[in-house]
Amino acid sequence: MRIMEKKHHLNLKNTLFPCIFLSVICGGFTGILIFGFKFLASRVIEFSMSTYAFVRENPSYLPLLLFAVGLLSCASYLLIKYEPDCKGGGIPTVVAFIRGFITFKWVASAFVLLFSALLTFLGGVPLGNEGPSVQMGCAVGRGTVNLFSKNNKAWDKYIMTGGACAGFASVTGAPISAMLFAIEEIHHRFSPLIFMAASTATLTASVVMRVLGVIFGRDVSLFHFEINEIMPIRYVWATIIVGVITGLVAVGYTALYRILDKIVNGKLKKTPLVLKFVSVFVIVALLGFLSDGFIGTGHDLIDLIIENHYFPWFVLLLYLLVRAVMLLVANQTGITGGLFVPSLCFGAIVGELVAKLLIICGILPEQYRVIMVIVGMASFLSAASRIPLVAVMFSVEALSALSNIVPVAVGVAFSYLVVELTGIKDFSETVVERKIARSNRNKPVYVGDVHMTVKENSFAVGKEVKDILWPPHLVITSVYRKVIDETLFQSGDVLHLRYKTAAPDDTYKVLEALLGNQDSGIEMTCKLSSDEHYNILEV
Repeated sequence: MRIMEKKHHLNLKNTLFPCIFLSVICGGFTGILIFGFKFLASRVIEFSMSTYAFVRENPSYLPLLLFAVGLLSCASYLLIKYEPDCKGGGIPTVVAFIRGFITFKWVASAFVLLFSALLTFLGGVPLGNEGPSVQMGCAVGRGTVNLFSKNNKAWDKYIMTGGACAGFASVTGAPISAMLFAIEEIHHRFSPLIFMAASTATLTASVVMRVLGVIFGRDVSLFHFEINEIMPIRYVWATIIVGVITGLVAVGYTALYRILDKIVNGKLKKTPLVLKFVSVFVIVALLGFLSDGFIGTGHDLIDLIIENHYFPWFVLLLYLLVRAVMLLVANQTGITGGLFVPSLCFGAIVGELVAKLLIICGILPEQYRVIMVIVGMASFLSAASRIPLVAVMFSVEALSALSNIVPVAVGVAFSYLVVELTGIKDFSETVVERKIARSNRNKPVYVGDVHMTVKENSFAVGKEVKDILWPPHLVITSVYRKVIDETLFQSGDVLHLRYKTAAPDDTYKVLEALLGNQDSGIEMTCKLSSDEHYNILEV
């Protein structure tokens, strides 16, 4: 009886209480923060677009516009120089954070992200607000653990995951997609603890967003259109075409990223970063002077396509190519902003082009054009990031595709199949690898080989191996169990761990947070970074 009571107490203390309590706090604060961020971002984007429209009507103000965006770029550069962890896309950065490859300062990151992203939107750089929102949610997760559970650091990655998912749900209005995002994008595996933390934080943030939306009279949805048509099964072949083409475009998108990466961070490596920032902002300003279609997050362009605004096919192709180049260059330069909504814009353009061609050929009725656009958006999201489940669910929650779930699922499946057959790494993982490589460049790599004991009342007690978020590059070579048939860790179990790290002290602290404070330290063996068995990824 005492043993059962002890297990229940340990479960409550070590799992349910921190997971639910900390996740609720994290989700609540994230919802409030992202609501304010979305409000400010919408105002800044409106001002930016009206300014560009004014300059197009009054070309004499173009030199003043270029001077202004030059100042914006310098301010953006100074913010990034102060907090380098806010460089580039937020989602790849969060993935690297949570997996333990890089570290960050949560207070500085939250505030720098907010202001740096607003400067990006003010300049019209074609990056979205979902990446910074996810990263700010992750920062809130780290802050929640630091402020409310200093003695329980083992929950750090779980609550950061919850915060990231809460940020995703808050900015997109898609809570179920956010829960799947934790499993399919961040961790690439399912764990009840991960799902519990992510779902609790996500649902809390979604409730907070809706309540604040009612109080302040604002719609918190990402898109506001409805689809009344239902595509018959006999036209599903058309969505296969969209899926295949978006898959090929996604492959080209990843290849383009690598090419531009070699130029921006290779051939132009010695170019001062501030000059790169100024160049991107000024080029974007010149493009914005020509057309709104080249700048901004892409949200307005998606709305225009959905509303059947007329765009010649060559204009759409030009938008696709120019926006892709500027988006990737801005990301590689380190300008703060997300890639999610801009990626949806690429899918919408591809879906619109395919629909136009099939309608002109007389083999697809006009009323299914919007559905083809939705399929294109979901398919590109699936192909570029290898997240088919998130793509399908997102189309249901945010793109009103519930009645057309079959056409969407078919398009998503074929786009995913195309990128799998090519064998190319998905775009998101490519960006994550580049970010990890730059962060760990020139750092010596240490290899730890140690036996550690699971201490009484430690985080690991009562959990399986798969439920624990271990440090990266760690292998459990053996486990000495006190009870042979037991699959859950018990106090007294001894683990033989082998891992590589560029921050041995930090990694050891993480292991002690999971297994409990050990009686003695460990010896680290240094290996050269050129050793192919131990080196951390380098560009």
